[in-house]
Amino acid sequence: MELTLIGQRAEGGGKNATRRTHERRGLVLTLCFLLFCPLASAVCPVTVRAEIIDRVLAILPGQIVTLSDVEAALDLGLVEVPAGADRIPGGLSALIDRMLMLNEVRRVAPPEPSPGAIDARVSRIRQQLGSPADMARVLSTRGLDETVVRLFAADDLRLAAYLDERFSSAAQPTDDEIRQAGESARQRLTNERRRTLVDAWTAELRRRADVTVLQ
Repeated sequence: MELTLIGQRAEGGGKNATRRTHERRGLVLTLCFLLFCPLASAVCPVTVRAEIIDRVLAILPGQIVTLSDVEAALDLGLVEVPAGADRIPGGLSALIDRMLMLNEVRRVAPPEPSPGAIDARVSRIRQQLGSPADMARVLSTRGLDETVVRLFAADDLRLAAYLDERFSSAAQPTDDEIRQAGESARQRLTNERRRTLVDAWTAELRRRADVTVLQ
């Protein structure tokens, strides 16, 4: 599986918007032609045998998102389906947000997570999946191994640290809000405000990004 899928930056993201748009349109047209045109093999001077093994769901600057990417992210608990959303559309939207956020995180070159912290995050992923056999089955099905899972875990830690640094202070309720709601409501108010701030940030990232959803 290609690592651009769950947040790894591919080359070419720095090209200007016009060129990116033409390239993206060209990619979409080429995919449609090869996958859906029954005459493709007849008009091509070279005989090509192709097997469709995945489906592109979205294109970001320098990155693509496939169906297997979304399934892997959901299986590993890297993203969650929003309440009321269908599994694949909801997972795709959450994965696009994750990728856009990670692209922003990498701009500030955050410190590398410690091996111990990565071990702990991988352990939580394993626990979420159930038994070691369940973990092995998911990795085999998605064409992954634990080395890749460690990369995903490190990204989780970088993103969590960035969100804490950027939004934790701003998410704190005011003294008046605490007086009105009570001290027991502090954590709830903090979580709600943090979620609102993060949602606004990701919405802005979406507005700034050149994202094409194909499904």
